[in-house]
Amino acid sequence: MVDIQDLQRRVKLQEEKLELTVTIDYIRDKNNDLTTMLSQLATLLTLQFRAETCLICLANHETGELELKAVSERGTPPDLLAGVIDRELAGRVLRLDQTATWHGDAVPETLRRVYPDDDVYLIVSPIIIDATDRLGAILVARKRTPFGADEIEVFTFAEDLIDSAVVQGYTYHELQQRNKELETVYRIDQIRDRNLKFDDMLTEVLQELRQVIQAEMGFIMLYDQSGNQLELRAATTEDDLFRTMSFYSVLEATAHRALAEAAAIRDNNPANGLRSVMCIPLILNNRIIGVLGVVNAYRSGGFNLSDHRLLNAIASQIDTAIFESNEKRKLRKVLGRSVDPHVMERLLENPNVDFLRGERMVLTVLYSDLRGSTRMTERTDPELMVGFVNDYLGRMTEVILSYEGTLDKFVGDEVMALFGAPCAQGDHALRAVTVGLEMQKAHQGVMNDWRMRGVEPAPMGIGIATGELTVGEMGCQQRTDYTVIGPAANLGARICATAGPGQVLISRETYEMVKDQIRVEPVPGVSLKGVGEVTLYEVRRMLAQVDKAALPATS
Repeated sequence: MVDIQDLQRRVKLQEEKLELTVTIDYIRDKNNDLTTMLSQLATLLTLQFRAETCLICLANHETGELELKAVSERGTPPDLLAGVIDRELAGRVLRLDQTATWHGDAVPETLRRVYPDDDVYLIVSPIIIDATDRLGAILVARKRTPFGADEIEVFTFAEDLIDSAVVQGYTYHELQQRNKELETVYRIDQIRDRNLKFDDMLTEVLQELRQVIQAEMGFIMLYDQSGNQLELRAATTEDDLFRTMSFYSVLEATAHRALAEAAAIRDNNPANGLRSVMCIPLILNNRIIGVLGVVNAYRSGGFNLSDHRLLNAIASQIDTAIFESNEKRKLRKVLGRSVDPHVMERLLENPNVDFLRGERMVLTVLYSDLRGSTRMTERTDPELMVGFVNDYLGRMTEVILSYEGTLDKFVGDEVMALFGAPCAQGDHALRAVTVGLEMQKAHQGVMNDWRMRGVEPAPMGIGIATGELTVGEMGCQQRTDYTVIGPAANLGARICATAGPGQVLISRETYEMVKDQIRVEPVPGVSLKGVGEVTLYEVRRMLAQVDKAALPATS
C-alpha cells in the first residue's frame, strides 16, 4: 500500500532540490566574481534553512589556511559575529567526510554565547571534490529547531552544487589572472616599441608594474659596469619617495636574497616596518643583470600568489626586451634579416660597438643576376613567376648566410651580398668566392625543380670585387639599409653585368687574396663602363674543399 504522506514528502523534497538547483545555477552563471557568488549563496542557505547565520570558508591556495569568504546573518548584531567566526571550528568541518549536525556540547561555546537563551543547532559540511581536494567548509546555525532528515538531505544536495560553483569561480579567476598577465605583457611591449630613452623606458615599465600589482613602489636595481655592485637605476612611487627610500636597506637585502636563491622572493613580513616586498632577478642572455621589485610600505595586506605570477610575467618581458638597449633593437631592425642568427647574437654580445655607424673597410662584394629574366617574365604566368623568384632568392640567401655573409639587398632577381662587415672577416674574399660557386650549384637545383613546372631555364652570372668601401646604415627616416658605397661596389656590379651564364668572375684584388686557393681562367681586356679595360678571372674550382666549420669565427 502506497504511503501517500511519504510520497507527498518525497515530491516536496524533489521540488525543493529542483528549485535549489535552478537558484544556485542562476547565482553561479550570473556572478563571475567568486566573493559575490559566495555571498549570495550564503544568503540563499540562510533563507532556505530558516537559519540565523551561514558561514562559507575556503582554503587559501598558498597557505592552506581557512579564510572566511561569506557571511549571512539574520537578527544577529554584527559585533557578535567575531564570536561566530572561528577558524578552529571551520577546520573541524573541513576534516569531516560528509554533512553533520551539531547540538549541545558539540557547538562551540563562542557560538552558544551569541544565543545564550536558546538551544543552538548547526548543520555543517566540507566543500570537497574528492577525498584529496578539500576546498572549504559551510556552517549554518539556527535556534531552537533541530535539522530534520529531509533538511540534511537537501543541505548535502546543496553542497554538491556549491562545490562545482566554487571550482567554476576559481577557474574564472585563474583565466582573469592569465588575461591580466597577457594584457600587461602587451602593454610593456608597447612601451618598448615607443623607442624611449633607456631610463625613461624603465620608469614607464615601473608605473605599469605598480598599477597592475597595486604596489606603492616599484624599483629596478642593475649591476654597475664592473658587474659587482647593485645600483638603484629606477624607482617610482605614489607616495613621497624620501619616505619609501628610508627602507632601502630592506630592499637591498631582499634583492641580494633573490639573487642568491636565483628565484623570486615574496616577503609579507619584512623587517623595519614594511608591509610587504617582492623581488625577482632579471636575466639577459643567461646572465643576471639585476633585480625588479615592488613594495607596500603602508597598504594593508601582502602580495599574493597572483601578484607573484604577474611579477614573473613582467620580469620575463623586461629582461628579454626592455633591457635590449635602443642600439641593440635598432641593430636587430636593420640587420635582422641580413645576417645569420648566430652572427646577430655575436653582434649583440658587443654592446660597446656601434656596427651601424659609417666606416671605411676593405670588404668583398658579390652580385648575382639572372640572364634573360625579362623575357622569362613575359612568357611565364605571374603567379608561377613569383613562386619561382621567391624560391630562387630564398636558396641564394641560404648559401650566403651559411658562410656568414651579409645580405645587402634584392633588386628584382639581383642579389647583393657583403663579406667582412658588419663582423670583421680576414678571409672575406675566400668566403665570397666560395659562396659564388655554391650559389651556381644551388641555382642549378632551382632550375631543375622549376623546369617541369613550366619555367624555362634562366642562367645566372656572378661578379665579385674587393676594395675599400664605406659601410654603414644609410637611408632616410622612413627606411634605412645596411649597405656599402664606393668604387669596389660599382666594380662588382659591372663585373656581374659582364659575367656569362654560369660564370663566377672576380676582380684582380679579389684574385690576389685567394689565388693560392682557387683555379681560375684569366679573362683579359674586358672593358667595363666607367672603369676601363681590366683583367678579370673566371673561377673554375676550389683547389680544396672549404669546410664552413673550419672557417675562422667572425669578430
